Amino acid sequence: MMNLLNTIGIGKEIVLMHLFLSRRVPLSVHVGLTTRCNSRCRYCRFDRLAAPDFWTTDTLLKVLEEMRGAGTRRIQFTGGEPMLRQDIGVALRRAKSLGIFTGISTNGFQVPERVEELLPADIVQVSYDGPEEVHDFLRGEGSHRTACLALDALQERGIPVWTNTVLTAANTDRVEEIIEHARTRKIPANFVLLDYFQEPREHFHPDLKEIADLVLSGRQRQEALRRLIALKKAGAPVGGSFPYFENALHWLRENQVTSPEQSPLYRCWAGRATAHLEADGKLYACGMGVGRMEGIDVLENGFAEAWRRLKPQPGCRSCTMACGVEANLLFSLNPRAIWNWAREMW
Repeated sequence: MMNLLNTIGIGKEIVLMHLFLSRRVPLSVHVGLTTRCNSRCRYCRFDRLAAPDFWTTDTLLKVLEEMRGAGTRRIQFTGGEPMLRQDIGVALRRAKSLGIFTGISTNGFQVPERVEELLPADIVQVSYDGPEEVHDFLRGEGSHRTACLALDALQERGIPVWTNTVLTAANTDRVEEIIEHARTRKIPANFVLLDYFQEPREHFHPDLKEIADLVLSGRQRQEALRRLIALKKAGAPVGGSFPYFENALHWLRENQVTSPEQSPLYRCWAGRATAHLEADGKLYACGMGVGRMEGIDVLENGFAEAWRRLKPQPGCRSCTMACGVEANLLFSLNPRAIWNWAREMW
């Protein structure tokens, strides 16, 4: 969980960035470890993008040290599937030794057999899209059992864990069941909207046309979000903050996940306090910038120089991406978002 010194450090930097508008510090970075994945999710393209891993253990550890030197205090390891890396435990230990709050997102692959490697993690998010028939429909046969066994193993070892659900037309009618599953385990259930592009590009987010049957209509989205807000108000273990759900609830751009208009709830901090380091070693202000902007090679330039040269995605000031919105709310000092995450992460 978030330690006091890290929390104070993050808070201090956020205040300084509010006072000095030219100040930029990469406080929170999503790090893609691999494009390989053992799942074949219906709303993902990793099966078409899989390539040999870019990161060696040595280069990964070197970049982690450079990130901490540049001011990074939070990392979320993602993929593909991070557990396909045999050095995930080494990376987690190094990040923690540097004083970085460290999370990992996984589908549960090999977690029971290798749970000791995950002991340094501050938070593990396990993909969970609903009861077995729904989860396996979306993520592949046997994937529900894999997720549940991973949750069992993580909880037995006392590792903080959340479920993470991608809301689609296939599971919005199972929200209560997903939350009840989390309540039974006494863990939070996180919910995110489906991310996608409107034009083909080489990225793990699919093109809208490929997943049209899974994308929620405006009415479906609002019904699901209102239900989640009501359940959270009633005390259900829903992880996301009220402002995150409200941002999505009042999103007016049908079939779009980004907007050039600023949200009334936050300012975008991508490229100023947050970034995405993709599995090819390229640094972007935001995950949605891949294919739209030129990423900056961190091995060629070093992380600090790559960060210095980083530019926000033009024409984008708000979005529905959960990881981006929640960070933007915190860095914008939204009191309800701060309270939500203080309560959930302490």
